[in-house]
Amino acid sequence: MEVLKAVREGVGPGFPIEFRMSGSELFEGGYTLEDGVEIAKFLEPYIDLLHVSAGTYQRGFGDTHPSMFKEHGCNVYLAAEIKKHVSIPVATIGGLNDPAQMEQIIAEGKADIVYMARALLADPFLPRKVMENRDQEIVKCLRCFTCMAERAATSTRRCTVNPLIGREIEGDEIQPAPVKKKVLVAGGGPGGLYAAYTAARRGHQVILCEKEEELGGILKSEQALPFKHEMYELAGTYELLARQAGVEIHTSTAVTKEYAEKENADALIIAAGSRPLVPPIPGLNGENVVIVNNYYKEKEKVGDEVVVFGGGLAGCECAIHLGMEGKKVRLVEMREVLAPDANVRHRPLLLKEIDKYAEVYTGYKGLEVTAEGVWCENKEGEKVLVPGSTVICALGQRSRTDIVDELRDCAPYVAVIGDASKVSTITNAVYWGYHAALDI
Repeated sequence: MEVLKAVREGVGPGFPIEFRMSGSELFEGGYTLEDGVEIAKFLEPYIDLLHVSAGTYQRGFGDTHPSMFKEHGCNVYLAAEIKKHVSIPVATIGGLNDPAQMEQIIAEGKADIVYMARALLADPFLPRKVMENRDQEIVKCLRCFTCMAERAATSTRRCTVNPLIGREIEGDEIQPAPVKKKVLVAGGGPGGLYAAYTAARRGHQVILCEKEEELGGILKSEQALPFKHEMYELAGTYELLARQAGVEIHTSTAVTKEYAEKENADALIIAAGSRPLVPPIPGLNGENVVIVNNYYKEKEKVGDEVVVFGGGLAGCECAIHLGMEGKKVRLVEMREVLAPDANVRHRPLLLKEIDKYAEVYTGYKGLEVTAEGVWCENKEGEKVLVPGSTVICALGQRSRTDIVDELRDCAPYVAVIGDASKVSTITNAVYWGYHAALDI
């Protein structure tokens, strides 16, 4: 209050002062919502707008910045309660990225103002798209924490779905290509779609081919995990943007050497993705085994006791989902650590969820899959059965190098992007696709 009085004295009566606070610190020993209401009352005479967040940065990162494991709008109730006790405008924030939900918050009187942070990194034009009735074009934040993790690692920003972050000084408009060319994109995952979209915006004639019936690549598998559904939706958004930009899209069409030579494109972007890694472990091809990428198609095969074989990011997230569904989940990983491929902000929150939903066996090497579960060798060299009627194979991905080798010489300019180049992240697929299109 002393600080606010000094600020008011410094800026004068006509300058608006906003104050951000947590409605509750949300940990034992921290202040509660009831305390937050009283704090808000004390602050009210000295401010013009109260901005209600949650948690503390040090002890509640996943509360202040709600993760994908939380409901959208999970912190709105704090602002709604405080608003009942003060007369000044109240703002709410926390993982909001859906205009319909934001509209509902305002309409129901839970807050006067809705704030976004990560949602505007993902799509800086979100407000404009809403005002122009283009909601379906909004590229939604995935709540994947790439933005936060990159800041921690390199003191810069990245956003999985927006490669322009940190490069705004270059302008947000794609520059037209001086010479218009024919571009063939092989693969309709996130990298291929973004590459095609970017190349079309530059004025090139773009043809994108996807060998499967549906676009999306590895993102298709995310539709079965409710907390990752926005990753599945991303493919649909990128497809819409690509079509609007003029991309000609062909599904159920594999790009072979003969096809590429027939199209005779000036540039070829190979975005053929990866395939699941299935080592020659006895029984891993059994009827009780589901490849994690295919889980969305084979959910009905999964019983009540599940062994998730592989503790990388994909295996951990699948284990969490199965645990949320009430299944008994045992997670087997040969390494001593889980999800080393998760970023530094997402991983701690992921591991907390694993603690809730799965029994973990690290340092266990898989030897054989049977109808009873997975026989493993533990750290002591003993043979141990990790029981489960269903086994989810989540042992990683392997680049489709055979397709890359076949197509490498099929155009004057060839770029290999995403998992086809190196098994990596959605972020890298999108960024590599973007820059490959800029290079044509």
